[in-house]
Amino acid sequence: MTRARHRWKIVAIIGGGFVAILVGVVVMADSWYRATERTYYGPHSDRLRVGEHVTLSQDFSGTGPVVARAQSGTVQEEPAWDEDSCNPDRPIKIVLTSGESISVPRHILHR
Repeated sequence: MTRARHRWKIVAIIGGGFVAILVGVVVMADSWYRATERTYYGPHSDRLRVGEHVTLSQDFSGTGPVVARAQSGTVQEEPAWDEDSCNPDRPIKIVLTSGESISVPRHILHR
């Protein structure tokens, strides 16, 4: 085998390995993106599951008393049924650790 042919084989093997790694990275990134259920509204507008533990990222004053940030609770009701209905201002009903049930906009909740 000539030297030129040997070099081309090495280049082809390295190139094939690079393409295989690139395809693997793309498949893993796509799987991760789908697993996090992100929507076109942003990372804090995806669906929450009933029973999921959440924390308020800012103070909230609804019809009742002010609820301080960093309060935690459990999701009781989530009105979004798919990714197209994931408006960041939609009301999410949660039960605080104190037992009080309130509805807060989705964009102030964090997992």
